[in-house]
Amino acid sequence: MTVKDWKKEQILVIISVFLLFSINLLVFQYTVDIREPWHGELSSGHHQWLSGSTLKFAKNWYRDGPLNLGFTLLENPSSIEFPDILSRQPYVNYLPGCIIPLYVIGELTSTEPNAALLMDYNLLNHFLIAFFLSILIFIFLRQIKIDPVNSFLFATVPLFLELLLPGPLYWHQNVFFADQAVILPFVAYILLEVIQDSYKGRYSRFLGVTQNFILLYGFLTDWLFVFIILTVYIKRILEGKLCFSRENFAHSLKDNLKFWIVPFIVLAFFVIQVYSWGLTGTVLSKVLFRVGISSDGSVTVTNGLISFYQYVTSEYGEIGFYALCFSLITLVVLLLYVLRERFIAQNTDFRIKKIAALMVMLFLPCILQLILFKNHTLLHDFSVLKLSVPLTTIPFVLAPISWYLLVKTHIIENHLKIPLTFKGRLLEKMKVNKLLKPDLTLLVIFLVVTASASFYLANEHPHYPELFPSGNPDYEVLGTSIQKNTQYSDLVFSPNFEIPINPPQQLSYSMKRVYKIRSLDEIGSYTQGLSGYHVVIMFIGPPSPQWAEILANYPLIQDGNYYYYQLN
Repeated sequence: MTVKDWKKEQILVIISVFLLFSINLLVFQYTVDIREPWHGELSSGHHQWLSGSTLKFAKNWYRDGPLNLGFTLLENPSSIEFPDILSRQPYVNYLPGCIIPLYVIGELTSTEPNAALLMDYNLLNHFLIAFFLSILIFIFLRQIKIDPVNSFLFATVPLFLELLLPGPLYWHQNVFFADQAVILPFVAYILLEVIQDSYKGRYSRFLGVTQNFILLYGFLTDWLFVFIILTVYIKRILEGKLCFSRENFAHSLKDNLKFWIVPFIVLAFFVIQVYSWGLTGTVLSKVLFRVGISSDGSVTVTNGLISFYQYVTSEYGEIGFYALCFSLITLVVLLLYVLRERFIAQNTDFRIKKIAALMVMLFLPCILQLILFKNHTLLHDFSVLKLSVPLTTIPFVLAPISWYLLVKTHIIENHLKIPLTFKGRLLEKMKVNKLLKPDLTLLVIFLVVTASASFYLANEHPHYPELFPSGNPDYEVLGTSIQKNTQYSDLVFSPNFEIPINPPQQLSYSMKRVYKIRSLDEIGSYTQGLSGYHVVIMFIGPPSPQWAEILANYPLIQDGNYYYYQLN
């Protein structure tokens, strides 16, 4: 490529990225508007338990400081009845990655994390996921010598699918925990892997460091990154970028250690954290349950395929399920083709090889986690959210292009020996700049793909409201009242209401437990053994005549329809 062509290429890239960003922004704004009725408040339905947990954990960090808590996720808020970390019940099934951005934003804005902040950040994730997927496809297609016009057109497909399919629409606003938070670093990590495959400039070191920071956040967020890093490691070995060489053992060992240093640090931190709280047995039993080995865990997998099919179709529709099957078949065919060419023909088409490698990185980690943690998969419909990454990039983009290249290279050119085609003569007569010459066959394929994807979205997009449960404004009203009228030293009871440790939605608002009792005599069982000054609060909203008479002589604070009696 001449210097002049290189400059034109850079201008095309800049223009394409700007247009993709603009399209992404317009479609995203539409999705923000249609999701507005469910924004800003938690519901009791459809796994918003996870958002409640995230908020509860983030508020604990914001109030107490993550360093003081040993970067631990704690189920109980700071209160007189929980004198130490263990009594606040550490949650050690996951590392605290998804809490970090909410805590940082809260500190930077001096605002305690709340439901609106959580959903705003979740929406930002959705925007970036769609944008990064489109950029990934554009850059990758240019790498395998697809013309700029088709590269740009195909790059628009993932952003429409990612932003408009019902599953991502719901999860990337209203529910945010590990399974949702990991999608953005997943896509960003693979995007940087694709960029580094062809970029050898002065910023390559910066790209590598950035990729490692994303790897750190991803590993701290969800165990999906174990499978992502394994997949990328195998890819780099097959490409010759990583290996163990006897001739230069020290250098190859150094490269491998650099690759694995981040996962090693994170896993060491996790082991130390779990061991320090004496919860090793708890974590091991949870792992056995999630993989379906334990007796209670194996029960869940009985009707596994039926549950999995229902989860996929509820979020992506039946077409989505068959599109994923088509993607898997295509991936298997490409891998068999690459193996055949490698060991028999000794002449693998680099484009097919690169497409196969990208499809493996996008799809295989999802498959491995779904299969290995089958109990987790079959208990939670959000477990299939990660499939949005291969679904939006493979069946409507990478698969049709790979089939086209297979037919073009190994049937038309090699066997039929067709000379310069009509489309080539047509483009020559039109005197189109060679950099802008579109492959007309690919253009037709794109039109077919667009028609298919449009039909798919027209079928599935209108179903998105079915995933959104009704909100519960009482959570915020009640929680705000309890926060405002109670202190650390208060122990709160009620004859007709409780706020338990789980489900966490109500606790994430109140950040104060409320214990349900039938008589004042039961209070002693809760206060026994408490050291230090504490106040017993009776919370009622509003009191029945019986309780009004019992509590008549105690100091009262009334907040709307809520009554707080100070008993001592």
